[in-house]
Amino acid sequence: MKNETEIDTEKIVVNAIPVGIEQDEAMSIVSRYSEQHSVQVQKLIYYPYFWVLFSYTVKTLLGKSRSTKASCLVDLINNHGSTTDKFEFKKSKVLKDSVLEPDYTEDQALKTARTYLTHASIHNTKVLFAPNSEVLEQNTVYKPFWIVKCTNRDRHSFKVIVDAVTGKFQLL
Repeated sequence: MKNETEIDTEKIVVNAIPVGIEQDEAMSIVSRYSEQHSVQVQKLIYYPYFWVLFSYTVKTLLGKSRSTKASCLVDLINNHGSTTDKFEFKKSKVLKDSVLEPDYTEDQALKTARTYLTHASIHNTKVLFAPNSEVLEQNTVYKPFWIVKCTNRDRHSFKVIVDAVTGKFQLL
């Protein structure tokens, strides 16, 4: 049986989007908006997403076909899809206990991505028929986030999650 220290330092390899906002910068970002609070980073977590690159063809109202590519990201905890700009990820060794477990499978996420792409393409291109799509690439990827705790003089506290790629944040 492993002792507590070994469990805390056990690492696994995942496809991770590289950290762009380091711990000190995350604290600085939050401090700017909560000057009355002491700010402390509690941990870095890795949130699971399923990424799919589609090639799809739509037929316009004039009968012409148009082919394009679309990148879709599905949140593997809430199963919500969105389109995404190009991003890079690489195999990275991260602390096992910092990786959140997915609640949805890759098959479920692929179905969500196809549905999302279909609705988005019909809405955005004003076509009458669903596009024909083909999966070019797919992967489970993990996005890093900092969990930051803010505490005031009266010891009241709240937590903020900071996107470790963009620096955007929100209350938890």
